[in-house]
Amino acid sequence: MEALRIALCENEQEEAGGLLHLLSSCGIPADTAAFESAEAFLEGYAAGRFELILMDIYLEGLSGVEAVRRLREKGDKTPVAFITASRDHALDAYRLNVEKYIEKPVSQKALLETLRLALERRESRPGITVFSGGKPLCIPTGELLYIEQKAHYLVFNLSGQKTVQVKGKLDELQPQLLGLPFYRCHKSFTVNLSFVTGIDRELMAFHMKEGALAYIRRENLKMAKQAWESWLFSAARGEE
Repeated sequence: MEALRIALCENEQEEAGGLLHLLSSCGIPADTAAFESAEAFLEGYAAGRFELILMDIYLEGLSGVEAVRRLREKGDKTPVAFITASRDHALDAYRLNVEKYIEKPVSQKALLETLRLALERRESRPGITVFSGGKPLCIPTGELLYIEQKAHYLVFNLSGQKTVQVKGKLDELQPQLLGLPFYRCHKSFTVNLSFVTGIDRELMAFHMKEGALAYIRRENLKMAKQAWESWLFSAARGEE
């Protein structure tokens, strides 16, 4: 099983150590990044980097509630579990679509239930299927910035600067992208419009989150701009 990518935000070292020990004894592989403050967490966060966020509410400086609110304002839907000694923020948890509200001291049972929920979310997330070494491989569309055709290979560029390369052609992949926010801007590039941050007319390219460029055919520049603006409009209206 692929390790579950977890962010743990807890400023008390003893509490963080205890949670890390519980995570290691749950029987579910986990790759955990620990943060001592909400500010450090937000600085180290990137869309798609984590599959579960364990967030203490009472932190020095920015609170855990405010950190999650900032993520949700950006449209981030990563599963979150609040960890706290108080039930005072149950309404905040509801408003921010938080998966679990775990009271301290954290039990292994509560933590295991949370990990299982995150795994269920992983299995049900939208994705496209490709084949690598004859075996099916699911590429989560929520983490896919853009796809590039390089000779006889497709390179899937994912958030966190991860890449997956398989044999294939963009033309053959297009049917799986219908109805999703992907736009074929060049014979060698298909972009996820939700990860576009701007258009460079001189370079004739989309600026993507995390700094990448996806090139646009000269004759498609106007249509590419219209496609992106249309997606932004739909997203603003809550249609995406």
